[in-house]
Amino acid sequence: MIEGVLLTVGFLLVAGVIGGSFAKWVNLPKLTGYLAAGIAIGHQGFDLLPHNQIDALSMPVNELAMALVLFVLGGQFRFSSIRDHFKPLMAMSLFESGITFVLVTALTYPVLGSLGGSILLGVMAIAVAPATTVEVLREYRAEGPVSDGLRLLCALSNVWAILFFEIALLVLFALSGFDATPWDAAWDVLGAMLYGLIAGHALILMQERIGRGNYSVALLTTLLLTIGVCQATGVPHMLAMLVTGSVVVNRSRFFDPVVESMEHFAQPAYVAFFVLSGMHLDFQILVDNWVAASLYVLARVIGKVIGARVALRTIQDAIPGLEAHGGPPIGLGLLCQAGAAIALATLAGEYDEELGKQLLSIVLGAVVIFELIGPILVRHVAIAAGEVRISELMKGGHRKEEKVPWFNVMGRAFRGRDVAATGMTLDDLKVEQIMRRSPRSLDAASSLDEVLRFANHSPFNQFPVIGREDKLIGVIALQDLEQVAFDRRVTGLMIARDLVSSEPSQCSLLQTASLSEAVAFFQEYELNTAAVVNDRNRGGLVGMIERAEVLGLVRSLQGKATTTPAGKLSNP
Repeated sequence: MIEGVLLTVGFLLVAGVIGGSFAKWVNLPKLTGYLAAGIAIGHQGFDLLPHNQIDALSMPVNELAMALVLFVLGGQFRFSSIRDHFKPLMAMSLFESGITFVLVTALTYPVLGSLGGSILLGVMAIAVAPATTVEVLREYRAEGPVSDGLRLLCALSNVWAILFFEIALLVLFALSGFDATPWDAAWDVLGAMLYGLIAGHALILMQERIGRGNYSVALLTTLLLTIGVCQATGVPHMLAMLVTGSVVVNRSRFFDPVVESMEHFAQPAYVAFFVLSGMHLDFQILVDNWVAASLYVLARVIGKVIGARVALRTIQDAIPGLEAHGGPPIGLGLLCQAGAAIALATLAGEYDEELGKQLLSIVLGAVVIFELIGPILVRHVAIAAGEVRISELMKGGHRKEEKVPWFNVMGRAFRGRDVAATGMTLDDLKVEQIMRRSPRSLDAASSLDEVLRFANHSPFNQFPVIGREDKLIGVIALQDLEQVAFDRRVTGLMIARDLVSSEPSQCSLLQTASLSEAVAFFQEYELNTAAVVNDRNRGGLVGMIERAEVLGLVRSLQGKATTTPAGKLSNP
């Protein structure tokens, strides 16, 4: 039996690798390939693996993968960096969740014929699949305000779904005469938060005792014990994992190295999780419940997309990078749904078995659709926001802007995916295609303490400073900041404008400049990150561009690492 289980695990991973590689080859998210591989080897396809072994593996793999992802999402609540726009984000999430709830409840009621069932279904529609959303953003290394906003909105959506679901269950079943008390709902929520608080501080203490460089043992020990305690006491562990991550990120400096250590062991768990998810997708359930599932899908899509858009326009406090006018359709990035909604439907079945089966069948039917299209839409939102580097897109195939005729596809397959083989030159790529859009920036009047907080969370070593109408004033270099950070005589006197070491003409590129012009710029520019402006006169900051990104693209285009002028780009 043990040998059979190990063979099954190995087969799952092999199928995932093959599916992910094929998805990458056709320029789709790897996650879509994992799901497709699961469908192919599951009962919807060739039915290659024993069902009893799949059932035995599903629970521990799913619980571990969900716990890891929810821990990472909890770390998005880094209050030192989100406190300025946390309230607008919460308001936006509540507004979008409310619209989604109302639409799903109203549209599914005529089919279900049960107000209580429609209300619970509306609450379940709020939940967003954390593993799917986070994994797609991680795969494409999406970084920026929209990607950060997606992670936070995903975490908040699941918080609201858990809280509102407990309240709805309590009210509905109390009115129906079921033996439900306020303590039942309160314990699910408060117990999960209590376990999360204990687990977070236990992880910090354990990490202090184990020492640096051994992060994975403490993390796995804490998460597995917390999951076990939650299951033993009948408490949903999703909220506990979110609280654990939030505690660690706000109460210690271990969160970033812990997440980095996850790269060494979490990926196989994610691959197995999504392959297993694909194996459990049942198209027959979708066919049997197509009316209710279709209405649920339609209402949820409208609620998430329109709700997020209306919320952005309604909130007075603008959220950087998430502006309603001209911004990316962030609601499309909130459509993934799987584990969280299924868990809530299962929880409803513990109170009312018949209602739970009905809700579970509808959700499972909708999951088939959302898990197949959701990853592609998350990728679309990140790309539309300009937060996916063009080099990441090139790794998966041709660029979005490049139109490849059908008769050239076979030739491309034999030729391989070498960017140099596409015939592109340094003048074909523009800075606006390479830069990171909507960068965070410092106001010219920011104090030294604000500058230091900004630098602590910035992905760059150069920090753009803007004045009125987002006009670039210059950049602050980290090495210059270090010279004044510990001088108490100037701490209260200096502002961001005083720390600027490079003027706009010295530290910025036009967004319409070509890659060859960027090469020439970095040959003379001493720093590693430059600002990107939309016009030399107006000087509006629109992005940031890195020397390493330019160097990598030049090497890809030229097919060698030392060809001039690429070889001159290295900065000692």
